[in-house]
Amino acid sequence: MTLAVFIENRPFFGAMLVHVPFLHALRERHPGARLVLFSPFAEAEFLVKLGVADEARLYPNDVRQILRSLRSARAGVVYSLRPFSLRLDLALGLSGVPERVGFRSWFSAALFTRAIRHDTSIYRPRKYLTLLPAGGAGPPALDGWFRAQASMSPLRPETWGRYLGVLPGGGAGEFKLWGIERFIAVCESLAARDPDLQFVFVLGTREAHHRERIEASSVAGRSRCLSDEPIPALSRVAMGAVAAVGNDCGPGHLFQMCGSPYACVMANHDGTAQQRIAEWVDAPNRPFAVTTKTPADIKTIPVDEVVGRVVRAMGPRD
Repeated sequence: MTLAVFIENRPFFGAMLVHVPFLHALRERHPGARLVLFSPFAEAEFLVKLGVADEARLYPNDVRQILRSLRSARAGVVYSLRPFSLRLDLALGLSGVPERVGFRSWFSAALFTRAIRHDTSIYRPRKYLTLLPAGGAGPPALDGWFRAQASMSPLRPETWGRYLGVLPGGGAGEFKLWGIERFIAVCESLAARDPDLQFVFVLGTREAHHRERIEASSVAGRSRCLSDEPIPALSRVAMGAVAAVGNDCGPGHLFQMCGSPYACVMANHDGTAQQRIAEWVDAPNRPFAVTTKTPADIKTIPVDEVVGRVVRAMGPRD
């Protein structure tokens, strides 16, 4: 059997990564099935490389071409993770696929065989999982695939002592970046409180230039920089961290899905930060998120306020 999944249309690392728990759950529920992703961007091939899907197909915003590609896949079930796309919903409704599952709208309710309420107050990976029929053991865990990956990493973060993950990246633009100087200031404040705490900075290609600034800081001797580490290594690091602090970024979602308490510094440039926190920060981590009360530059968020949220996220020492 073939399962078709239309993923959401954001090509950023984090926006793709949050599909992993849903795709992993499909694999577990349908062993042996072929899983084909449909996406409007080529970056979806990333999910195939991770092994959570078998094929990624590009589709244009044209009903006839969507139908042609979907019918050629000969899917028995199609899932749409995109809410409120009239053109896509129409194509799926006309596709003839026996089972058509997606989020409910006035339009999709008449076209899908199962339409689920679209609840943006649920962390996005958990929202996707609501499309699956409820099982006796409850909804799938977010960390299942990541735990399996972590077991394959040669990294041994358990030998590093107690450490805080620090995630200063974010690929969507400068408006989301609190700034490496402020993250270092948080580490310096925490170092003064906790003589045993270590710091692990997770850097991507865009953040490689931060290494020099970190190595020149007063916490350099207690810091470790990881650059472009593969997901198995990052998963293992996330599962060993006492907590993490960072921007709203892809590695931040990996840490959250691995169960790490995460203090997210969220931009409120447009006054809608609380809606983003509801959808992009998991419920257990929302008390640790920090933003501005009114629209403002993310860099106006005080260091001391973030330090306080990180202390809460780390919790009491044993």
